[in-house]
Parts: sequence; C-alpha cells; structure tokens
Amino acid sequence: MKIRSLRARVALWTVIMVCGVLVLFGAGAAWNLRKELIKGLDLEIGIEGRDLIAEIEEQHSDWTQQTNAAAFFAQESKNIDYLEVHNAAGQTLYRSSNLEETTAFPARDLDGPYNVRVDDQRIRFRVFQTGPIRFALGKDSIRVRQTLAGLASAYFFTLPLVLLAVGGGAWWIARRAAAPVKTIAAQAEKISASALHQRLPPPEAEDEIGHLTLVLNQMFDRLERSFDQVTRFTSDASHELKTPMTLMRAELETALASDESHPAQRELLSRLLEQCFQLTQIVDGLLFLSRADDRRLALDARPVDLVPLLQELREDAEILTARAGLALDLHLPEELLVPGDARLLRRAAMNLIDNAIKYNQRGGSVVIKAEREGRTALLTFRNTGPVISGAERDKIFERFFRSDGSHNKETSGHGLGLSITREIAHAHQGEVTLARSDSEWTEFWFRLPIASNGASPRSPDNSVPSGHAEGP
Repeated sequence: MKIRSLRARVALWTVIMVCGVLVLFGAGAAWNLRKELIKGLDLEIGIEGRDLIAEIEEQHSDWTQQTNAAAFFAQESKNIDYLEVHNAAGQTLYRSSNLEETTAFPARDLDGPYNVRVDDQRIRFRVFQTGPIRFALGKDSIRVRQTLAGLASAYFFTLPLVLLAVGGGAWWIARRAAAPVKTIAAQAEKISASALHQRLPPPEAEDEIGHLTLVLNQMFDRLERSFDQVTRFTSDASHELKTPMTLMRAELETALASDESHPAQRELLSRLLEQCFQLTQIVDGLLFLSRADDRRLALDARPVDLVPLLQELREDAEILTARAGLALDLHLPEELLVPGDARLLRRAAMNLIDNAIKYNQRGGSVVIKAEREGRTALLTFRNTGPVISGAERDKIFERFFRSDGSHNKETSGHGLGLSITREIAHAHQGEVTLARSDSEWTEFWFRLPIASNGASPRSPDNSVPSGHAEGP
C-alpha cells in the first residue's frame, strides 16, 4: 500500500530508523553486558580457586589416601557449585554429585576459563593446580542468563512505547516542517491562467522554504510574461486579420452577385466565400478567447430571463434540426432569472445547441431543459450523439480539440465553441461540464448562479466581440 502523506512517510521512516538503531544499540549493550558478567563470573571462580588452594596447602595431608581427600573436598566444596579433583596420577579424588557422569576437565590443557555443558546448562570452569592436586572449579552461569533475559524483557517492553513516542514526535515535527509547503501549495493552487498576477507571500526566513518561494515566484513571473506575450500576439493578430477578412468577404459577395460571372467562377467564389466565413469565425473566436485570457472580458450584467432567451434560439434550432433530420424537445419553466450578459449567454447556449445538432445521428434527438436547483440555474443540453471516450473527456474544452470522429468534411467547426462557452460560464461565476456520455445520451450541464440580492457577476473594463462561434 502506497502512503501518500508526506508526514506519514516521514514518521514511518523515522520509526523504522530509530527501531533499527535501538535494536543495534540493545544488541550491542547486551553483548557488552554479557561480556562483563562473564568477566565477573571468571573473577569469582578465580577467587574461589585461590581460596581452595590456600586451604589445600594448609592441610599438609597425604593426598594419596582417597578417603581423606574425598572427605576434605566434600567439606570444602559446600560453597562451590561444581568441583572435580584429580591427583598427580590422574585419579579422581572427588567429584561434585551434580556433575554426574560429565567430565569437568577439558580434553586439552587450557590456560583460561572454558565452558562445559552439564544437563543442558552451560557451566563456566577453570583448572587450578597446587602440588600433586589438580582440580576444575566451576560456577553456574544462570545469573548471567537471568540478567540478560531480564534486560531483554525490559527492553522489548519499553521499545514499543519508545517507538510510539518517536512516531508521534516525528509526525508532529513533519507536520510543522510541511506546514509552510502546504501553505505554499494552497496559495499556488489559486494562481491560474486568469490570475497569473498573483504571487506567493515573501518568505519569513532565508531557509529552503524561503528559497522555494522565491524560485516559484520567479517562475510565475516568467510564465506571466510568456502568457502575456502569447495573449497579446493572438489578440493583435486576430484584430489585424478582421479588417482584411471583412474586405475579402465584401469583395467576394460583390463578385458573386455580379451577373458577369460564369457558373464555374460563381462556384469557385462561393467556395472561397465559405472558407472566408470560416476564417472569420476562427478569428472572432480567437479574439474572444485572447481577451478572456487577458482578463478583459466585460459583461453588460443585468437580470436575464433564460426562458425567452432559449425560446428565441428555438427558431434557429428548429431549422437546423429539421435539416439534419433530428427531433427537438424543449422543457422550460415559466421564468428563470440570472444576473448576466444576455448576448454572451445567448452565444454560449447556441454553441451547446450547435454541438448537440452537429454531433448527432440521423433520426436522433436534441433535448434542451432549463430548471432551478437551489441557488443555481441548470441548463441541460442532451443529444443522441457518439460516445465521448474517457481519454477525450478532459480535452473537449481545450482549444482546437476535436475528436477523431469529428475531423471530416461533413462536420463543420474548429474546436473553439466549448472553449468559448467555458470562458463565458467562468465570467458569470458558473461552469459548463460534460455530465454524461454513453450509448444513449451525451449531456452537457451549464450552471449559473442565481443572485438573491441583485448582485451581478464581476467583469473587467473592455468589451468582447459578438457573433456565432463554431463548436468543437
């Protein structure tokens, strides 16, 4: 499972690293403690061995008598865990009962302590010699094992508590550290193509976050300059093209109206006039969008009743649907008032109607419905057109985008209609969305807010060109 939260990942990795460090530290501490405990055990064996040697040397006994030797060592070994005694000939003079059949002496001579397993227990031994007596004295290492077991139990009991505290602390630290980044991200999300003039607040400290803020602001500066250049170029080019395109249309219409033209020439002039009309539509759409990008989309805002507006468009829609062999159905309330620019709203609605007609099938239907949902006016444009695939759903509002099935001579348009409609919706504080597209219906929703106090959508100063624009 992938963890998306940066704070959770920082906390998790901190806990993992601290856990690893604590385990290594605990293992090292246990190893060092065991070493010191074994060293202390060897020291005790050495002390008891030297004490026993002193007792042996004070006796001046005949150690060849095994009975006397056994009695002596039985008496002296009461405070010794394990003891095995040999004489110079290698005969066993005494052996602790707890050794049973186990030999305490090593197979080869050793200078230092060694371990012997007795009844599945590891016993620490050391060999001592004085005169003809040679003995192996041992002590049980159970205290070492008990001490290490107690340490391990306490360590693993407290380890989860420590890791929980570390995880909580890491989460808090990560939250504090990521808070400026979260703030920057929230402010950066507000900066869009229509608000490129906004900037992130200056940093409070000259650290990595402050450097990131400066870099992002510099990037926004470059983006704004580039966007303004493209917008100005599009606007200037579209504006400069309008006059020659208008003159060309006038000249072509004059030549087409002349009686002196031959039929072949009239057909050529007609095709040229049609292409000129399409170019005019593209220029008009580009000029509209460039002004919208430059935040110069002005609204003649006043109360608009969408019902008569759609009824006016019904006449044009009926002509187009009849020509395409489609059925048209309208569902309108008695009244639906919104604050806005009637000219722009008419253009947006006609674009959606035009799309519903063009991208349809013979014998299909077009349904237009207007209704009120709370404080929102909802216009629904539904048609029996081809299914818009999932890959195209996010692209249909892009400029000049047309689906693969739309690039044919029978379906006119230049892919600007939905882009223009979206800009008009945004200018009215509304939105246009593709609500549905399946084998039965393709449905667009055009939402507009209904102001309760007569407030109107905000708008900049300059006006925008009017006129019909083609769909995608």
